[in-house]
Amino acid sequence: MRDKQALTTGEVAKYCGVNFRTVIRWIERGHLDAYKLPGRGDNRIPVNSFINFLQDNNMPVPEDLALGGRTLVLLAQDGDPTAEIASFVRRVGWEPLITTDPIQFGFLLAQHQPGAVAVSSAAQAVSVSRLIRDADREVLTVMLSGSGQNAGAPEGWYAYQWPADQAALSDALSGDAAA
Repeated sequence: MRDKQALTTGEVAKYCGVNFRTVIRWIERGHLDAYKLPGRGDNRIPVNSFINFLQDNNMPVPEDLALGGRTLVLLAQDGDPTAEIASFVRRVGWEPLITTDPIQFGFLLAQHQPGAVAVSSAAQAVSVSRLIRDADREVLTVMLSGSGQNAGAPEGWYAYQWPADQAALSDALSGDAAA
């Protein structure tokens, strides 16, 4: 997962396979957003702006810069089998981030921009739908309910019973699920 919020012109040049002077020209011509550091005046390119630039120009986004591609944020409730779910999510190649605090959940969504979110109730799903509605990318939305509970997931959400539907959840996380 990426830790940087901004890149140097040299780093951008390396990702794009060009000279750093080309990156400076992109900045000067307004093709690439950047800001200057006080003092020496070196340019810094926000990672989000660089990713947008790559996407706008049909260039691949390096895996180490992609936000949340394989991160799942779970808003759990007390009593949910969070350790089991986290272990399962890791086994299928995703990084789980789990919280029971809705405010912390919102922070995790904003900071990590995950590839998937999971909740354990329909009420949570409705609230989370509002949070991710304006996301400019696809987010897999999953509702995990306990065995024997009525799923009742909102439209656009995958609903699975935990632990009975582990295979189906694995398929969804692998991109093999039928909508």
